[in-house]
Amino acid sequence: MMNERLRGIVLQQHKYSETSLIVKVYTETRGLQSYLIKGAFGRHSKLRPAFFQPMTFIEFVADIKSKRDLHYMSEIAIETVFYTIPFDMQKNAIILFISELLSKTIIEQESNSSLFDFLHRSISWLDLSKENFTNFHLFFCFELTRYLGFYPKLDRNENQGFFDLMEGVFKTNAPSHGYFIEPPMSLKIKQLCLSRLEILNEIELSNTYRHDILHEIITYYRLHLPGFNGLKSLDVLKSVFD
Repeated sequence: MMNERLRGIVLQQHKYSETSLIVKVYTETRGLQSYLIKGAFGRHSKLRPAFFQPMTFIEFVADIKSKRDLHYMSEIAIETVFYTIPFDMQKNAIILFISELLSKTIIEQESNSSLFDFLHRSISWLDLSKENFTNFHLFFCFELTRYLGFYPKLDRNENQGFFDLMEGVFKTNAPSHGYFIEPPMSLKIKQLCLSRLEILNEIELSNTYRHDILHEIITYYRLHLPGFNGLKSLDVLKSVFD
């Protein structure tokens, strides 16, 4: 057992008992980790539940036990205080959606600094954005597939208008199976993949169209991640944007 100072991003918390929590944290140097927070609901606790809201950036000291799945924290501090996420209904819904998505897709317990930086940079951008962030979760879903191993293979050839969900490629003709997206939606998906956070607002989508694309993204994840069975937060996200 050793004490180690870590940076992390909270993914989820679950009540373990009347007084304790189990928290999933994606750490910069150790990947996905789970921690038992004893006495979190106690009046004098230094590790209060408020520290473990979804996607919160934290710095902490942990007792790392080799060959164990559950570890312990002894110190904690908020690395970055969010300015808008806690007070914006749409941003809050996006955060809940993203935290559930990450909890169901990230399993590695080893360092992946590129993924950590992507999460940190993306959530920071969402918090600081003042408007035009309604396409953020769609862009995020596709960018995340870079790190999960099934990012769409892009070709700027405008004739390749069918997106094959099974192969993750754009094709000139519709594939023989039923898992594909036709134009013009496939072209919007290509736009999202070729975009950047700073220019996401240039992609014009109605709420209905945005919902339809998100449904196709979930299908894409199901096809490429064994055991992925959808997200409970999807309905909340849809209702907030309607």
